[in-house]
Amino acid sequence: MNPNRANNLLPLMLLILGVALSITLIAWMLLLNPWPLFSEQGQWLTSQVWGQISLFDLYSGFFIALALTWLFEPNPWVRILLLITLPTLGNPVLAIWCVTRWQQLKRMAASGDFD
Repeated sequence: MNPNRANNLLPLMLLILGVALSITLIAWMLLLNPWPLFSEQGQWLTSQVWGQISLFDLYSGFFIALALTWLFEPNPWVRILLLITLPTLGNPVLAIWCVTRWQQLKRMAASGDFD
């Protein structure tokens, strides 16, 4: 196998692995039915300073990723879909977008054409 091709496949394989693990985690949580405890644990998390910092960090990352995807996504309908799903569903949405736009992002990075 061409070493260049192997280097190109590695990021794609890691993104696919991340999406698969995220889907597994979501399915596992849904099967455990955590919703009765969700409100109670959310209140505890927001009552702790590190919980507040962690939530701020988490949602800051989501909004930075949203700004980048908004900048690089050419399809306005996908932009709107990302606007709704990224803050609510998080990193699995970003991983799926990265996998589907990987080739386009590589071309843009190689050419330096970010406008």
